[in-house]
Amino acid sequence: MSQSSLPKVDVDANPSSEPRCADDLSVEQPSEPLFDTAQPVDLAAIDLQGIDLADADPADVDAQDAEFLGVDGAVIAADQAIALTATAKASPWRHLRHLRHLRHTGAVLHAASLGARELTHLVAEMHGTITRLPSPINRNYQAELAHAPFPYRIVAGVFDQIGQKARYLSPQDNEADGIALQAQAVLNGVSGDKLADWSSSLAFELSLRDADGQRLAGREWVNASDHGHVLLIHGLCGSDQDWNNPAARQLTEQLQTAGDAVAWLRYNTGQSIAENGRALDTLLQQCFAGRQPPLRVLGYSMGGLLIRSACYWAEQHGHDWVKHLSHVACLGTPHLGAPAERLGNMANGLLGFTPYTKPLARLGNIRSRGIKDLSHGWVTPDHLFVTLPAQTQVLLIAAAISARHEGNLVGDGLVPVRSAFAEYHGQPLLTGKMVQRRLISNLAHIPIVSDVRVFQAVQEWLQQTHGLPNVLSGIQPVDEVAGSVQVFDGVDS
Repeated sequence: MSQSSLPKVDVDANPSSEPRCADDLSVEQPSEPLFDTAQPVDLAAIDLQGIDLADADPADVDAQDAEFLGVDGAVIAADQAIALTATAKASPWRHLRHLRHLRHTGAVLHAASLGARELTHLVAEMHGTITRLPSPINRNYQAELAHAPFPYRIVAGVFDQIGQKARYLSPQDNEADGIALQAQAVLNGVSGDKLADWSSSLAFELSLRDADGQRLAGREWVNASDHGHVLLIHGLCGSDQDWNNPAARQLTEQLQTAGDAVAWLRYNTGQSIAENGRALDTLLQQCFAGRQPPLRVLGYSMGGLLIRSACYWAEQHGHDWVKHLSHVACLGTPHLGAPAERLGNMANGLLGFTPYTKPLARLGNIRSRGIKDLSHGWVTPDHLFVTLPAQTQVLLIAAAISARHEGNLVGDGLVPVRSAFAEYHGQPLLTGKMVQRRLISNLAHIPIVSDVRVFQAVQEWLQQTHGLPNVLSGIQPVDEVAGSVQVFDGVDS
């Protein structure tokens, strides 16, 4: 695996500098364009010295504008911005508001254009195949774009040029929130590897976040506690904000009250699990090299695979952070894979039996490498099954949508119980100082990350192994919630 293919790691947030005041801004209008369209644009770093701030209406400045107008990483508070612009002209502010929206539009246009280019190639290959009429059973036939009519190449070239030009309007730091963040997270899960290959600003960087989704510097997280550190890792097509629900929030707030520093990971779930695991190993080593406080990790779905992959890379590189990994909780993690993805992979393979449908297999291959890794729960480049460190307390939580699906491939709708328990023909494959298992019935895969019973199980486990006080006493008890929790405890040597 080449180092250049790895996801980018954000260990420290951008350093801030002092915001400019009104006296620093010139009253002369700019004689040159605000940016050179031949170069990628960092809109947050646009020089405001050419903007006249005379005779403006404070109503033209809102909180979003105030944050957008931070220079060189600084952020001007909303009330400061309104005071600054009490004598400012309205038109420059409106202009900058449009630029703020333009940077998001540019990122979407860039990805959409390159996606349309790929679709054009697919149609062109099908047209070329039909034109040349190869044998229907010739599985070795390779469709080529050169065999398609020339207009296809013109259209594909136009989409390519639009995509390349649109990239100049999309800054690399393209932060979103709310519904836009959820949509971006889904896009990363479905085709995040393509976004990374295209250098799209819509591709998530692997980074630490605080409870509000803001970037968190690695040193800030590490220095926040000498007691211990907790990291929460989301699943496929998700983001750190998936943990922003009452049950998860109450647990993390109590952990913080007990003295732990909590951080949330955001990453591109469309990248291969091995690539993301290597990047996480690098981040954790930079944060915890030579430090002693214990590290506790909660991973939902793919998040549990990611921490196992990071442990593998730590062993390969001789990193010592893994020696202090005291607790790992895997919530609905497909350690042995997800049958639904295997069926999708088989269906996609059937398209390759004839050259007339082989181009359609590219539609199936829109599925990201991250999704494909879920078919068998692969966490390393050579598809080895990786265990967790011997000193680590491990909790495996499985779910089933009903009692009759506890023993079959349905499980929680996506992950069978035996896959979440990492059991192959009844034999446990994950070992550790103490591996505990919990099975929760009447629970589907998606709600696992916000279900009260799941976090009560985590809380009880931490009480036993970490001395954590009862943190979920204010939430409805397990026996009053539909569905039961079955406990499977055991010590694996």
